[in-house]
Amino acid sequence: MAALDKTPSGAARADNTEPILSVRDLRTQFFTSDGVVRAVDGVSFDLHRSETLCIVGESGCGKSVTALSILGLIPREIGRVVGGSIRFDGMELTKLDEGEMRRIRGNRISMIFQEPMSSLNPVYTVGFQIAETLRIHQGLSNKAAAERAIEMLALVRIADARRRAGEYPHQLSGGMRQRVMIAIALACNPQVLIADEPTTALDVTIQAQILELMVELKERLGTAIVLITHDLGVVAEVAERVIVMYAGRTAEEATVSELLDNPQHPYTRGLIGSIPRRSTPGARKTTRTRLQEIRGIVPSLREEIPGCAFAPRCSIATERCTSQRPPLETHGPRHSAACWETAPSSALTATSPRS
Repeated sequence: MAALDKTPSGAARADNTEPILSVRDLRTQFFTSDGVVRAVDGVSFDLHRSETLCIVGESGCGKSVTALSILGLIPREIGRVVGGSIRFDGMELTKLDEGEMRRIRGNRISMIFQEPMSSLNPVYTVGFQIAETLRIHQGLSNKAAAERAIEMLALVRIADARRRAGEYPHQLSGGMRQRVMIAIALACNPQVLIADEPTTALDVTIQAQILELMVELKERLGTAIVLITHDLGVVAEVAERVIVMYAGRTAEEATVSELLDNPQHPYTRGLIGSIPRRSTPGARKTTRTRLQEIRGIVPSLREEIPGCAFAPRCSIATERCTSQRPPLETHGPRHSAACWETAPSSALTATSPRS
């Protein structure tokens, strides 16, 4: 086995392959009348070919802004990437102009947005919208693009694909619209697929089908996936590696099994502790276990945070936690966490703020 290759983000990989996507110290800010919002504050990670990386965290932690920053989709009139590096297949994306980014966006890097009904154009058929991507990026003729669009609908398991290609978004169910979004994103066989909460608005059965479909297509096409979610159940189902974000920063990074079995950051422990669990076999039916909660609120990103962003909500925070920003430190192969006071699991309770 090859020696573990430590990456600057604190993770490690058991081979020497170059990442297809490498993000280093990414900083994205929005400039509002109320002040500067530090939406992404020094995030680093690597994504390797055919890998599924999940970025998890509560709403407002910077997950989606990280994805939009990679694709160059931050509205320039209100925000921009102010620092860091985004390298894709050897290219520095932060140095490319809009025309160069358009040749990459939707072609070599694609994104599935959270709500397909607002992402699909209501006045065009779904077949036309898939074909449009192929005409622009692949240079296919109208006829060839239309036939390829039908093939893509069949690939994402939409029955009677030829008929469905002529229908409009409002004529399809939520699950089918999400499949159309996946078909559009994968039409050009991208090297990287970013999926932003792709199952949030779907029922449990359809969620499982969409996740299964994404995994199957990744294995078939070799696409690397960045899956953005707040659902640790989804993480456990599909992820190989996980990044936990909090207040625009990376709190912890690990393989999925290591993160769920041996979380090191108090915030990660709080997230895992808040997951509902079934009663253990043999337990009395009347036994009830109160779900853990992470008390307090996320700090304002308009104010610079000198120490750990989670400190005001953490039961083990010390004076250093409030004054010095903790670095990502290694806690084992492919496992790192940003915490000054990491303690054994049995000695740590992350559900009550410090007094």
